[in-house]
Amino acid sequence: MQSALFSVINAVPYAMALALGLLLPALGVLCYSHLGAGMAVIAGMYAIEALWMQVGGVELGITVYYTDFALLFIGVIALLRLLTARDTPRWHWAWGLYVLAFLISLGTGVVSSGSGAGVQARAYFYSIAAGSYAVSFPVDAARVRQLVNLMFWLVVLLLGICVYRWIVYYTPIPDLLPPEGNYNADGAIRVVRSHEALVMGQVFIVGLLFAPLGRVASAARFIAPLTLGGVLALQHRSVWLAVLVGVLAGLFVARSRSGSKTGQILLLAGIVAITALPLTLSSQLSGVSDQVASSADRAVEGDGTVGERLDNWQGLIRLWAAGGPRSLALGQSFGSDSTRYVRDTIHGGEHKIGYFAHNHYVQTLYNLGLAGLFAFMSLTWYAARGLYRRCASEEGDLVASVLLTLLLMQLAYYVPYGTDYLQSVLLALCVAYVAGHERVARAAASTARPAGRTGLRWTGS
Repeated sequence: MQSALFSVINAVPYAMALALGLLLPALGVLCYSHLGAGMAVIAGMYAIEALWMQVGGVELGITVYYTDFALLFIGVIALLRLLTARDTPRWHWAWGLYVLAFLISLGTGVVSSGSGAGVQARAYFYSIAAGSYAVSFPVDAARVRQLVNLMFWLVVLLLGICVYRWIVYYTPIPDLLPPEGNYNADGAIRVVRSHEALVMGQVFIVGLLFAPLGRVASAARFIAPLTLGGVLALQHRSVWLAVLVGVLAGLFVARSRSGSKTGQILLLAGIVAITALPLTLSSQLSGVSDQVASSADRAVEGDGTVGERLDNWQGLIRLWAAGGPRSLALGQSFGSDSTRYVRDTIHGGEHKIGYFAHNHYVQTLYNLGLAGLFAFMSLTWYAARGLYRRCASEEGDLVASVLLTLLLMQLAYYVPYGTDYLQSVLLALCVAYVAGHERVARAAASTARPAGRTGLRWTGS
């Protein structure tokens, strides 16, 4: 019996290796053929990061995280689709320029700075891999709903994480706390990170303004008070800004229907009231409402991190501008020294920092130069303009309204924060959705004239 058990234990690693060798190619084929499968892999990695705050990895000279493997897998599938898939839409030229600027900055950075360049480029690599994968598929309303469905279930998970971690910290239950004693050094109540709270805000907007999108959107409306309460309690002011932009944008792009905007405003007021009453009337939650009010006051007055971030952006722009023509055009290579000084609002004077810009546009300008920033802005302009035209058309387009609203929230969030791979999937779907409708319009128009010469696989207008 013992010898049999010993044999089984010894066989487990080989069985796992065999299973991995079979499952990984099967997953690759599935992701190659179905956008939903790849988005599920991306959302699954996102969920794992939310659960563990910091995903583990392996040491290969530098720490290679499990997220690196997942997004490298997705990136390889994207490259294979670009080269071989027959249903791959034409890439917008701006996406190609954006990827090229990234590769140049990464390549020169690896030559000059070694592995440090790869560490700095990690967030951009994640976003480009995920976005390139999503933009390699033709996108219709059903695939947009798949993304919304995944975002909804991520929010359900995030709400559960918030409740669990708040109970553990504020009860407190020391045995369940992380070794550091809290879940976030920036504030004990911030038990999930800003980019995760943004997804909560986006799903809140979908439920508030776009419930007719489908059953999941209706479910998002049902949990909207909980979602809004979570967004407020987490006190990520960048997400508050994005939600405000989402409300205004959603009301603006909503198709004109008698009483529709009034009804949405009344619904928003009701959700806010349901959310605010427990915070106001409960003695246990009064401390949370005080913290929210204090955080809002600091944001308006420019205190705390707001003033430091302005100095941060200015310092990084000065470093970029001082780098010469190459820096102006293509940016400072990943891995380059970005040390700068900002005001110390607590102790006075200045202190040295070297972290990212906390602004996607400034960071893109610094690392990818005018070429990269121009490419990104051109891409978002193409998507936003195309979506707005769909919204403003006579027949209207609910899916385009959802995408445009979520895209504008993303662009507002990028002012105080950097890029994120789930948001890159959203941007890619916006681009692919617009490109698909333009392709249909061109096909309809071409029936009235002879077919022209076949061009390159790039598009853009």
